[in-house]
Amino acid sequence: MTRSRGLAAVRLVSGLLAASMLVVACSSDDGGAESAGEPVTLTYWSWAPNIEKIVEVWNESHPDIQVRVNTSTGGDEIVAKLTAADQAGDLPDLSNTTYQDLPALIISEIAADVTDIMGDREDETAAPAWTMTTLDGVNYAVPQGTSPMFLFYRTDVFAEHGLPVPTTWEQYAQVARDLHAADPSVYLSTFPANDAQLFAGLAQQAGASWWSVDGEGGWSVDMNDDASRQVADFWEGLVAEDVVATMKTYTPEWQAALADGTLASMIGAVWTPPILANNAPDTVGSWAAVPLPQWDPADPASGVLGGSATIVTTGTDHPEEAREFALWLNTSDEALNAYIEHASIWPAALSGRELPELQGATALMPEQADFYRTAAQIDEVTVPVTWGPNVPAAFDSFTNHFSAAVSARSGFADALAQVQADTVADLERAGYEVSE
Repeated sequence: MTRSRGLAAVRLVSGLLAASMLVVACSSDDGGAESAGEPVTLTYWSWAPNIEKIVEVWNESHPDIQVRVNTSTGGDEIVAKLTAADQAGDLPDLSNTTYQDLPALIISEIAADVTDIMGDREDETAAPAWTMTTLDGVNYAVPQGTSPMFLFYRTDVFAEHGLPVPTTWEQYAQVARDLHAADPSVYLSTFPANDAQLFAGLAQQAGASWWSVDGEGGWSVDMNDDASRQVADFWEGLVAEDVVATMKTYTPEWQAALADGTLASMIGAVWTPPILANNAPDTVGSWAAVPLPQWDPADPASGVLGGSATIVTTGTDHPEEAREFALWLNTSDEALNAYIEHASIWPAALSGRELPELQGATALMPEQADFYRTAAQIDEVTVPVTWGPNVPAAFDSFTNHFSAAVSARSGFADALAQVQADTVADLERAGYEVSE
């Protein structure tokens, strides 16, 4: 998928979502006020690490607008919990959301229009984050960060076996074979059936666009396209050859494999270094990071692996104060400094990337001073992505069907076709018109 075709898809989905949200911008502006002389208190839902410490910075400098943080809701359940709160008439004033969940929150009229604070900030915002939060010229969230994808690899293991750092997926496959042949106890990586988000990012890099709008009120779903099948076939081949592991990510087995050298690389994102440092502290100083291998080096591309934003909900009684906090939280030097210190954020606000803490190396890779410069370059080739309204259902289907395919070491194409069918059926049950 070229960048221009991706932008066209974003604009197409924008028209539908914006049309359904014309009433959102002012839906809460007539809410009640606090008693005279008392501070306004906002409730903010977030799962970001150490978010309380970041909010403390705001509360200390804004005595008239205090923010109370609720961290009981995780990113994988935010849509369900916000939907339930909306039905109960008890939405928080603000909430963290993943980019992939934002369309569902827009369609359900939970995410409010924040164009008045974000509309003039396109030149100040990283392009991948802007396209995922701005629909048909209407802004529905303040972007928090972006997630440029990297290949992290063990420099000591590669040096020991004389392995080149792969720049293409063909080279990556050969390195996987050569490494496992040289040391059968070591794998280049794992193919995790529980990580649909990772597969989606790799498919996007190859040119896939899983959701798009079809007409007015309908969706097109294309998870079984040529690009996605190319990625599925590639990994099925490596799994069938037994030259990559099949352990699931973010499990004790996976953590142990990173720590003891069973896994010599990891496909991750800009936020990965602290995870590796925490899970494999003895390997600090033995990692390096490069952009993903490419299918076509002449046309470099990258996908999306995570990322969050802040929404102001349509249920707030204090929309002006909520928007002020959301903008401060994601664009001010004070907040971004705290985020970088406590949550390892790579800011979507371009000004934040100039902060001193992001000019050097990470603790994991003290010799790689260009890590954040490389992250900025990867952002430039990250394809625009359109997420659909039922990402959680699609990802659940992926885990179910690819777990079976991984166990059988075959059938990845059939699993992908089933994910397509399940995703379409889920949309149809929700009342959408769907084409394939």
